[in-house]
Amino acid sequence: MNYKNIHIGKLIQSFVKQNNMSSADLARKAGKTRQNIYDLYKRDDVEVKLLLTLCDVLQHNFIEDLYPTKKNDTPVIIDKVFDAIKELIEEKIKEKQTTT
Repeated sequence: MNYKNIHIGKLIQSFVKQNNMSSADLARKAGKTRQNIYDLYKRDDVEVKLLLTLCDVLQHNFIEDLYPTKKNDTPVIIDKVFDAIKELIEEKIKEKQTTT
């Protein structure tokens, strides 16, 4: 699958519909407005932090959908994406530890 041909907004919208969730429900769970969600559906890219939030609230790994793991043939781009995600997760953990 060529990740450049994937429209992330449509992918998320399709997942939401398949799971019988409304856009209002997604907005509420993600801490966004319905208009934010409708705008998201139109976008062909999304910020990593928002994507992580959506993965969390929808309990689905969209990153794997976008950058599927290939056995023994992992492109460098996947390594960079996952490294960036790891850094964001580490930042969130440190933030939570300092506030508790």
